[in-house]
Amino acid sequence: MRNIYSLLLLITCLSTPLSYTFAADSTAEWSARVWSAASEGEWDVVETLFDSVPNGSSEILTTFRSKLDSFKQHREDEKKTNTIARNEALSQMRDFAKEGKVMQAMQSAIKAQTLSDDLNSVLYDPDAHQVLKEVESTINDSTENKNLLVAQTLAYYLRTFYEDTARRDLYEFWKKLHEEVAIDSMLLRYYAPEYHHELWVEQSILRGDDPPDALQDKSKDLWKERVDEINQFMVIQSLRKAEAEHMDQISWEELLTGGIDAVRRIGGLPELAETFPNLSDATLRANWQSSLDEESQSVPQYLRHISGHKTLIQLLKRILLANDETLNLPEGVLLREFGDGAMSKLDRYSAIVWPNEKRQFDQATEGDFVGVGIVIRESPTGEILVVNPIDGSPAYYGGVVPEDIISHVNGSSTSGWSVSDAVDKITGTRGTAVTLTIKRETQEEPLDLTLKRDRIILRSVSGWNKKEISEDGEPIWDWYIDPQNHIGYIKLTGFSKSSYADILAAVRDMQEVAEPNGLILDLRHNPGGLLPTARKISNLFIKEGSIVSGENANGEMLFNMKAFPNRAYLSDWPLVVLINQGSASASEIVSGSVQAHDAGIIVGQRSWGKGSVQTVHNIGSGDLALVKLTTQFYRLPATEDGPGRLVHKREGSTDWGVVPDIEVRMSPEQISKSLELRRDSQMLLLSSDNSELPSINGLLTEGLDPQLETALLLLRANALTQTYSDFRHASLTK
Repeated sequence: MRNIYSLLLLITCLSTPLSYTFAADSTAEWSARVWSAASEGEWDVVETLFDSVPNGSSEILTTFRSKLDSFKQHREDEKKTNTIARNEALSQMRDFAKEGKVMQAMQSAIKAQTLSDDLNSVLYDPDAHQVLKEVESTINDSTENKNLLVAQTLAYYLRTFYEDTARRDLYEFWKKLHEEVAIDSMLLRYYAPEYHHELWVEQSILRGDDPPDALQDKSKDLWKERVDEINQFMVIQSLRKAEAEHMDQISWEELLTGGIDAVRRIGGLPELAETFPNLSDATLRANWQSSLDEESQSVPQYLRHISGHKTLIQLLKRILLANDETLNLPEGVLLREFGDGAMSKLDRYSAIVWPNEKRQFDQATEGDFVGVGIVIRESPTGEILVVNPIDGSPAYYGGVVPEDIISHVNGSSTSGWSVSDAVDKITGTRGTAVTLTIKRETQEEPLDLTLKRDRIILRSVSGWNKKEISEDGEPIWDWYIDPQNHIGYIKLTGFSKSSYADILAAVRDMQEVAEPNGLILDLRHNPGGLLPTARKISNLFIKEGSIVSGENANGEMLFNMKAFPNRAYLSDWPLVVLINQGSASASEIVSGSVQAHDAGIIVGQRSWGKGSVQTVHNIGSGDLALVKLTTQFYRLPATEDGPGRLVHKREGSTDWGVVPDIEVRMSPEQISKSLELRRDSQMLLLSSDNSELPSINGLLTEGLDPQLETALLLLRANALTQTYSDFRHASLTK
């Protein structure tokens, strides 16, 4: 390849004026220096080079200078806007603090922090320090007064505020407290829904939000689905697997103690008497706690004489017997809480997938399911909010639009529901109907939309701009973010079984238009997925060597996935990978291996830090449940500087995730606006000319997405030498 390039330069020297040759050589050298500096993470060098763009009047140079000027102007505007917004947030924080609105004051402090160049700057602001003290005091008062939702929310705010600051110790403290309070809040949500709803109303008033809808009677029985079909065998088999195969080699004593602590917690919440009447009796609660204290003390003694497996079986029998004599809780409740408590001693990614959760788990891994095709989340006020309908789905054609609030499903209020509750109610048997009651800002009255459930395919690969929707509901994408320079764009939202084939199809579509001069692979907000898919996608850009390896707790290598040279179809393409805090697991394998092999430039913010591998095992008769266990850590490829990195974020760790070559931060407002524009611009409908949709190009022309704009600018600089691009790129079709 290099010989072809040299020969082409020689031919150019012999056949063109000398001045033109020097200009071409200068541009080629300049482009190479920009790309090299970016690859090394030397942004200051890149900026210096951007101040000395080669002379010339060609259209491509003129266009590049124009784009560069826009980029610089956007960054200047961004700095001014952030400074103004930061000062406004601090001012609002002070005003809220004077009014005694502690939640709003804390929210403003976090906003000011995210707009600061140094996260520690707000930490040491005297007024912010006073707000932090008020928040701590409110948490203590709320905990004493049993308003756990307020305590949970404020503990989360403090955890968020201290993360990535100099006060790592405070981050760890509030993180642990938040997790503890969240468990009690979850128990109230399922087993004391009326009391939980009262707390929710109080929290809404404190936050200045509208109160939630009245609690529906049907919500009081949601807990029954949560524990349905759970049996002792599921718990016993799950913990046997966990003790034998989890990479941290957790002892039986830790697992059993975790289970006992979890069921003891139930006895400490008399509010649960709303569903389980015996919890109102202080004597019965005391007897229950006493029996569990005795069990905790006896566990080490039992384990000295009999196996952990038999100790567990006998322990469960005694706990169930003590329950019959005291609280009289349903067996499924005790088994679920015991199992979850025991598994909590492992890492955050290991868990029992209970019968009521298995269907959603299967959907996430298979990439298709039966439903109406909507992506939902919980709004800040606790309502079920539509993020977007999926292309070609019953919801898409039935009139569901982003920002709709689902207030009822088949007449049942969603007040107090989790997202999982809503998914369970909305999905169902193919061909059956479900009625969603929708609240929409533009409509005075709620809308009832009756949709027929159908098979939904979750597409993980999308392009730059959706040109149209086929009659079959398939999106037709424009894959070129820059048609003039032939720079492609692929957004990957997950790693499913079909992702690799879908990327290859996207590449073929690009090549039917022109051979690309570069590619942006957008992995932001991608939580990961299947390891084999991550390996194959990484191999597209890496010719040889390791992609990812796995090791156990002792550091012993368990596997080493290597690249196949004949599958590196895109290894000659200039590549920029976008990552952020939402890029995890498989996204970190792809971006990390590309970085280690110098196969592309990584732009954005440090990734999530999930560098562990989970194996899934069926438990129970009829495959009703699963247990998911962390059995390995993965290691990125070695570099000249040493062994490959473990990107997993461990307790107290400061070195984790994939660190981008070029760090580009985005403000919360930029993230929100860019996601909103991306969503709204792609909401094509078959029955409309879609002329009123906003343009996706606004992400660039309005400077809403500085990470994307930076990636594109680097590829445009590299494409200035596109005269020779056809000789530098391999064709997938060859």
